[in-house]
Amino acid sequence: MPPRTMNRTPLRFAFPYHAIVNILWAYVVYEACRLAFVAENWTLLSESLSCQSALLMSRGGLLFDTAAICMTNSLYLLLALQPFGRGNRVLAQVTKWSYLLPNTTAVVINLMDAAYFSFTQKRVTANVFEEFENENNLGSIIGVEFVHHWYFVLLALALIALLVKGYRPASAAYEQMPRLRYIITQVVCLLVTVTLMVCGIRGDLFRTATRPISPNDAFRYAQQPIQTNVVLNTPFNILKTLQHKTMEVPTYFEHRAELDSIYTPVHQPCPDRIERRKNVVLLIVESFAEEFIGSRNRDLDNGTYKGYTPFADSLLTQSLTFRETFCNSWTSIDAMPAVLASIPRIHDAFVLSPFSLNNINSLATELGHWGYHSAFFHGAENNSMGFRSFARSAGFKEYYGRTEFYADPRFGGEKEFDGTWGIWDEPFLQFFCTKMTEIHEPFVTAVFTLSSHHPFAIPEKYKDVFKDEGIHALHKCIRYTDYALRRFFESAKQQPWYANTIFVLCADHASSKTTHAKYKTELGHFRVPILFFDPSGELPTGCVDGIAQQIDIMPTLLNYLGYDRPYVAFGKDLLHTPAAETWAFNYFNVPQLIRGSHLLQFNGHQTTGFYDYRQDPLLQHNLEGQSPDEASMVLQTKAILQSLMERMKGNEMTIRVDE
Repeated sequence: MPPRTMNRTPLRFAFPYHAIVNILWAYVVYEACRLAFVAENWTLLSESLSCQSALLMSRGGLLFDTAAICMTNSLYLLLALQPFGRGNRVLAQVTKWSYLLPNTTAVVINLMDAAYFSFTQKRVTANVFEEFENENNLGSIIGVEFVHHWYFVLLALALIALLVKGYRPASAAYEQMPRLRYIITQVVCLLVTVTLMVCGIRGDLFRTATRPISPNDAFRYAQQPIQTNVVLNTPFNILKTLQHKTMEVPTYFEHRAELDSIYTPVHQPCPDRIERRKNVVLLIVESFAEEFIGSRNRDLDNGTYKGYTPFADSLLTQSLTFRETFCNSWTSIDAMPAVLASIPRIHDAFVLSPFSLNNINSLATELGHWGYHSAFFHGAENNSMGFRSFARSAGFKEYYGRTEFYADPRFGGEKEFDGTWGIWDEPFLQFFCTKMTEIHEPFVTAVFTLSSHHPFAIPEKYKDVFKDEGIHALHKCIRYTDYALRRFFESAKQQPWYANTIFVLCADHASSKTTHAKYKTELGHFRVPILFFDPSGELPTGCVDGIAQQIDIMPTLLNYLGYDRPYVAFGKDLLHTPAAETWAFNYFNVPQLIRGSHLLQFNGHQTTGFYDYRQDPLLQHNLEGQSPDEASMVLQTKAILQSLMERMKGNEMTIRVDE
């Protein structure tokens, strides 16, 4: 009997190559759209381009294209790799169109945005649907632009034809392989693909990231803010901002002059300014709430409360602070815009909003005009929390994170890693101090600590030192961080730059681990210490009357230094604002304004709460309609809201020529 032959599928067909080929075509059309974007906007982009920046943008573009392609082709990949229904013609057609439709749409909106960019100078976000929802002439406008940009129409048709012609269904040989082998292959490929898709959408392949990439992360791959638009693609921008519903721009005031007469974020140089080219050092301390500061809470626990910050208490006696001090942030990612760029959180975190790619002023950009060197420090993995991206967008020239700490042989390297977030505060603040001695003066630097954070651990060598601290596990972390701050200032005093430096210490936000009722209210959630310390003694010291907030730090410092240019900052100069006119603004489900002894809660249309928080610290008695101050506070809140939203939506967060 002749030997029995088996019909085996050739090995080269034992893999769904068709899915890989189709996804590669998607990458091709995305890159073609990027090149078209650059060509169309060459006059805007060419001055900032170089070989180095082009390579950096290409790396970033691949990252953001991967995220967009994974999001828009997820249905196609699931259908193409599902193990059942092979040979079904209807399913094959559905699979094909699940590929062609989203990628065709991506081509169209990328090219439309290339033409639209010259008007806005930023990539389109999801709020474009809100901007044009009431326009009735869009058809004619788009028709005219099709004529003006006829070459984009031809390019779009060519790229769509490429997708159609290049599309590959599963080969007949692949679908004819033995059923069990086919199912196993499809399932394995599907599981691998889903894993890669999740990594691709998050934008941090095989690495731990605290959050998926957002449009703001494009600053990691751009040497100039305008280059972020080359790194990004429009499908990614729209999809990533769909979930962030921004507040509508209110129209309480019809004319800008009327609005500006009540509130304006435009700051002009002080006529009596005195230039002080001092270094600026900002310490943003994780969860360092006012509740933990003993000297700010003499009335707690029947006068027996000592807090957990003996060093901060001692520093306060040598610093300038204010009777009421508040944050404008709710989470850590809100703090950098507030402290460094005078931008408060409103509704959503600024760095996750459609406005995160706006041009902004910051301490680094403004002092950069004076030749200041700028650097930002954070002991976590370098892309953690998107801090490096925002630091870049805010004009900081250098970034030092866990990678740079490990690379410096003078410090403890990986043994100083806390096992969760990054480098323990004590060694990282010593690293911070040392690095400042190595950069030229004058400089502006900022450090963001991390040890006083969940899971509330401290270094092993201090577990017996701080073991009995407080009620909550966080309290021993606060004690440790306070000790790390003490060690930092002890080292800083030995440095040549110390005497010519102004220090600012504040928290990123208050803590959720509160133990006193005063700090559990809608106002208490925002109480943080803010202090200005000038070792030279030129700055007044003591706790003075008035209300300070994080967004006041930038204008206060710039005016104290005698800065000579106008700039946009949404806070106020505390040194030149009478105490009675100081205020704070934050967002707790609704906008809140704190002025004098009153707290106003305003939902955009009407007052929802009005309290005398000094007489009623637990906010138990709503005085709505009972105080003459309420009307003027409502007016000021309306002006702040309208100015914020108008400038954010119009990308007017820097000085215009007419200002």
